[in-house]
Amino acid sequence: MNKVAMVIVGAKTIKLIFANCEPNKSFYIYDEIEETIDVAVDLSEGGMIKNNASNETIKILKMYKKMCEKQGIENIYAYLTSFVTKAKNQISFIDEIESASGLRFKLLSLEDEMTATYMAVVNSLDVARGIIIDVRENCTNIIKYFRRNVLSQVNIPIGANSLAQLFANTDFTPQETHEQMVDFFKTQLVEYDINEEFVDGFKFVCVGKMGKTLYKMATKVQKYPLDIEHNYTINNVEYDKVYNVIKTLEVDSTKRIKGIFNDGADVFAGGMSIYKAIFDLLSEYEVTFTPFNITEGLLLNLALPVTLEKPITDIMQLSLDSLSSQYKCSKSNGAKVCELAVLIFKQLKVLHKLPRTYLKSLRIASTLYRSGEVINFSNLYKNNFNVILSSAIYGATHKEQLLAAFIAQNVDVDAFNLADWVRYKELLNEEDLDAMKKLSAILSIAIGLDITENGSITDLFCDVLGDSVIMKTTTENDVEFEIKYALHSSKNFKKAFNKYLEIL
Repeated sequence: MNKVAMVIVGAKTIKLIFANCEPNKSFYIYDEIEETIDVAVDLSEGGMIKNNASNETIKILKMYKKMCEKQGIENIYAYLTSFVTKAKNQISFIDEIESASGLRFKLLSLEDEMTATYMAVVNSLDVARGIIIDVRENCTNIIKYFRRNVLSQVNIPIGANSLAQLFANTDFTPQETHEQMVDFFKTQLVEYDINEEFVDGFKFVCVGKMGKTLYKMATKVQKYPLDIEHNYTINNVEYDKVYNVIKTLEVDSTKRIKGIFNDGADVFAGGMSIYKAIFDLLSEYEVTFTPFNITEGLLLNLALPVTLEKPITDIMQLSLDSLSSQYKCSKSNGAKVCELAVLIFKQLKVLHKLPRTYLKSLRIASTLYRSGEVINFSNLYKNNFNVILSSAIYGATHKEQLLAAFIAQNVDVDAFNLADWVRYKELLNEEDLDAMKKLSAILSIAIGLDITENGSITDLFCDVLGDSVIMKTTTENDVEFEIKYALHSSKNFKKAFNKYLEIL
């Protein structure tokens, strides 16, 4: 793993991101620092970036550079976002901060930013037909794609803050203010011919700060049992419930919405009105959220240059590889256990009768079955639950991820508590409970069959005979110890499948 750092100077913030990159395989962010500074204060088209903003930027960049040096990081990738292109003094500003900080910056165009956002989304979400919405302070970016090909990219120069300012100091009630802002933004959608871009079958994908805000509001209104933004999904009926709460909130630039939004409630109202205007273009729809945006898109291109040509095919495997590295799991052992678990699942299909949809959860649980060691080994399987549930797993629904956490925990049946399962009754049902017990038993056997981590078992075949299941292994070496260890799972196997287990 190579340590890299990324510095991104935005209009309102300057970020420092530390990441571990395994070239052409995976990456993960292990630390992030963000300093709030209004670099673009009073900056309009043809305006100037002020000296005090430049000086403050340089101070922060020097501090970031020292932090990178302290960690021994030589590869520092520095970017300026597109707000700089509006400045009359952009060349002198770039020269000044480069000379003072020793960093060399790449100036991102608006198109570069939208491309990075698109890359982050298609390589982390299993959404084939998507409309990405990035509501910023003073603009809104909309990217439509189909089967991982961009169909259109549109930038509307009205964002959450600029829309709020247009309707400041009015005598409208909160609901009337929302309605006025929604109607106004709909005229912008017409002006930019956005209406033609929206057809049934596409899913909205919300990114960025305002997307996180809507996610927080939605989970509070829905009383959602998980706190995972990535791949959180609501439909149009659920969104309407959220919006009916939002439109009654007082619109005030001085008020904050505790735990939801730190800027004024007017900016929050502006952003939510933009979403409402866009969502109204479809009668039925789904909205999916992800915290991944420009940063992840740029890192992805650095770690896996192949993504510049085409998106990753198996996005879930990409994240599992990344998480295995992050949690110091053995990739070869995780891959072998996963291979054996999937093989046993397929061989026992006539017995368990579970649909293939459960395979995603089994893949996650078997690849990360030792992830709990990152906390401590003594409570490995219990810790698996918390680690897997708090991980960003690409291409998996929340239900699939939650089920995987329970599967990896229930390898040790004493670690499972039915009361914990009941907490998630909105996502999991009785059929899932039966499936979880069967999949845990399968995983337990797979773990035993590679307990030495030698990868000695190359194939296996299962016979279901009467009240027994006979597993016949194909091996390269003596696997007496592996079989003995796998048979420790026979008691749990009998409970899950009502069959005795033999392994040859």
